[in-house]
Amino acid sequence: MISSLSSSSSSATVAVEKATSELLISPDWTMNIDICDSINSHQWQAKDVVKAVKKRLQHKNGKVQLLALTLLETMVKNCGDFVHFQIAERNVLGEMVKIVRKKVTL
Repeated sequence: MISSLSSSSSSATVAVEKATSELLISPDWTMNIDICDSINSHQWQAKDVVKAVKKRLQHKNGKVQLLALTLLETMVKNCGDFVHFQIAERNVLGEMVKIVRKKVTL
């Protein structure tokens, strides 16, 4: 299903947006694992996927943020060091800290 993900960064963004859609009632585990499988098959995609996840962490909707965190956790547990490196490189932890700080100050 995610074979198109291997073609471009915009495909990675679309896949992440589907997996973190505010219309979802719960995480789409099939989509999350498909994204992981695609990254594992094409390691160069890790950069685009992590960038798209970081953008979703910045979304104003808390549900989207939670689904993005769930996808991120799935990627950390199911993908290799190349994903861990991209997460560190893109300062994703900093975005998670911003979410927590924002919620505390409200």
